Amino acid sequence: MHDSSTRARAGGIPARPALAAALALAIAAGLAVRGDTVVMKNGVTYRTVAAPDRDNTLVFLWDGLKKIVVRDSKIERVVADNVLRTGEKFSLVQPMTVHAGLMPKEVVSVTAEPWNEKGRRRFQYLGRSSKPIVMEQAINEISPNVIRYRGVDGFWQGQIATRGVPREVLMGLLRRVEQQNQGERERVVRFLMGAGWYPEARSELDRLIKDFPNSDLSERASNARQFIVQAEATQRRSDVDAMRRAQQFKAAAALLKTFDDKEIGTELQIEARDLARRDEDQRQADLAVGNELRRVELKLAPQVHAAWKGRLAEVHRALAEAPDAVRDRLAAWRKAKAEATASDEAEFALAMSGYVAGQDSAVPDLAAAGVLWQARDEIAAYLTSADDTSREEIAARLDDLEWPEGTPEAPGFRKMELAERICRLMPPPLRRAADEAEKGVIKNVVEADDSIPTTYLAKLPPEYHHSRSYPAVVVLHSGTGPQAAVDEWQAEAARRGYVLIAPEYGAAEGATDYHYTPGEHAAVELALRDARRRYAIDPDRVFVAGQLAGGNMAWDLGLGHPDLFAGVVVVSGFPAKYVPRSLAQHERLPLLCVLGDLAPAANEVVFGSYLKPMILKVWDVTYMEVYRRGLEEFPEDVPTYFDWMEPRRREPFPKSFEASTARTCDDRRHGIVVKGFTEGRTTAAEAVEPLGRNLNPATLKMRTSSLSNLVDLTVSGVDKLDVWLNPKLVDFKRKLEVRVNRKALYKGQPKLDLRPMLEDLRLRGDRGQMYWVKIEVG
Repeated sequence: MHDSSTRARAGGIPARPALAAALALAIAAGLAVRGDTVVMKNGVTYRTVAAPDRDNTLVFLWDGLKKIVVRDSKIERVVADNVLRTGEKFSLVQPMTVHAGLMPKEVVSVTAEPWNEKGRRRFQYLGRSSKPIVMEQAINEISPNVIRYRGVDGFWQGQIATRGVPREVLMGLLRRVEQQNQGERERVVRFLMGAGWYPEARSELDRLIKDFPNSDLSERASNARQFIVQAEATQRRSDVDAMRRAQQFKAAAALLKTFDDKEIGTELQIEARDLARRDEDQRQADLAVGNELRRVELKLAPQVHAAWKGRLAEVHRALAEAPDAVRDRLAAWRKAKAEATASDEAEFALAMSGYVAGQDSAVPDLAAAGVLWQARDEIAAYLTSADDTSREEIAARLDDLEWPEGTPEAPGFRKMELAERICRLMPPPLRRAADEAEKGVIKNVVEADDSIPTTYLAKLPPEYHHSRSYPAVVVLHSGTGPQAAVDEWQAEAARRGYVLIAPEYGAAEGATDYHYTPGEHAAVELALRDARRRYAIDPDRVFVAGQLAGGNMAWDLGLGHPDLFAGVVVVSGFPAKYVPRSLAQHERLPLLCVLGDLAPAANEVVFGSYLKPMILKVWDVTYMEVYRRGLEEFPEDVPTYFDWMEPRRREPFPKSFEASTARTCDDRRHGIVVKGFTEGRTTAAEAVEPLGRNLNPATLKMRTSSLSNLVDLTVSGVDKLDVWLNPKLVDFKRKLEVRVNRKALYKGQPKLDLRPMLEDLRLRGDRGQMYWVKIEVG
């Protein structure tokens, strides 16, 4: 192993003050992780190794591994520094039999074995020829952010993020430095510090001190240890915040107890103690709420207490298991208790009604609170019933409940409003307690009357509780099956607090291609619908992501069902068949597209023809091009994909949109459901040209006007459709009008009935996009 960094003198041993100087610089910088940092307006940050480059309004960011293309107006600020351009580097001697050659122009398939203890692996790729090229590759340079490697018996120059190589492999390679060379050993410690591998840095520092007891290392080693302890504590402090965002409060509390090391800086220790104290104060406050609720219930008449016993048990369980999820529901009761303005029974009613319908719907009347709980029980029964007759009977019982009075101009409005709030707060209707205790992967099979059974895998995050609400990502496998997709995504999904959904979309077991068929769409859509009914998923934070064949499908599925997702992540996927004719829908559907620069037509076609125009239109589209990589899955960049997803939310009720559809399964756009296409406007997947040039899609354009209470539709290629409406789109307290192609097809004030809303919710399971009224137009 040789040093590729600048040396202080010949012989390869750096000057002794180097470690101390590096530590002093790091400590003076406040232990912050620095780099050319580009902060986007949505909060996402990119660290680069060079100042951003520009092409008019396009900005190109280079992080040493990939080029990231964004629009300048999306950037909040740029903080210039240079740490990512520095750091310890190690060159490895890896004997090679082929020393020169040319990189391939295209790489369409890659198969790589794991790196072995010598920093080598078997590698195979397909280029323009159908004959696979096989070689051995070897790591020849290690730096804190980038690993470089070469072909041994075939020409290749490649690189990968340092996190993409197992840490134990790199640690083994770093120990190949000359163990009697104190300078080289110090460089290893500095490398580990720069990479943020602080436990390993501490261990190596201890070995260094032990192996060189008689050197002048003592003072500098003390400074190094102080830096490592402080940096590791700072990293743990950041992990506490990440755990809180992921709703993993027990893990965060446990981590806060690890800041008692005397070597940790006083400021950080005080901060950790303050956080732990606030957590304990909150825990005691939650216990007090539970105890106060028990005191109130003991003052109730025996018959009242008996009637509410089961419901109280649920509230107490929620307060004990997930108090963060139910505190706000009890706010109206806590306010009344603090003001001492309500009777015991009224306080109890406020608490119980607020729990089931939210603080804004809390009522001081116990009978009215009972109606809300009865309504929730009946709604839960409706959503889980497979029998038409039973559901009709349940709906009739819901109608017979003594709902609170609404406004005379909109009969039933208050009932609909309360029912929607109850639905949003109730546990998932198909919830299984056993799933919440399951630490592994859950296999589900969905039966549907009009489709073959669908299988999907689900992985719940740590500390999952059905009272909370979790983001989710639907990961579409690359032809190797859903378990392979789970294996790649589950670690980061768990760390971020995401529910992972991995459907089997292949028409036949072992199928590796995606065929753009309605059956494949149905498999994924049924899996998502079932997961939303079974798990506590935030419907406005559901993403779809795929790699290779799964990337092709993710792009197509997202544009085919844009109202389902908050964003689409396409890794090594191409726009084909229906996708090129549907790209306009990315105006509302965020897209992250990741490709290797050796992928066929990556820059010229995918970026130049399709993505660049969308970025220039200021749509939420991001392009990442990975240097010297082909069509690959890039599993090491999964954390980057989650960074991109984190700030994005679905807009469930857009007041206007434009869309096109040329396939029978792509029949729903934000509540506008096509029930019939005119002849020639849909084309079967097998008949569609690769770039969709022979499509003649139906088009939909919708806008709403709150002033005139109007839904205005302009359509072509459609002869029948349903219009689903929510009070965020129109005012149900006034007469409304629905126009299609300038012709008024509906005028009036629609009857507000629970049945359409509940039936739609039973089928789709989308509690963030609940429609009150369905209007059929021809």
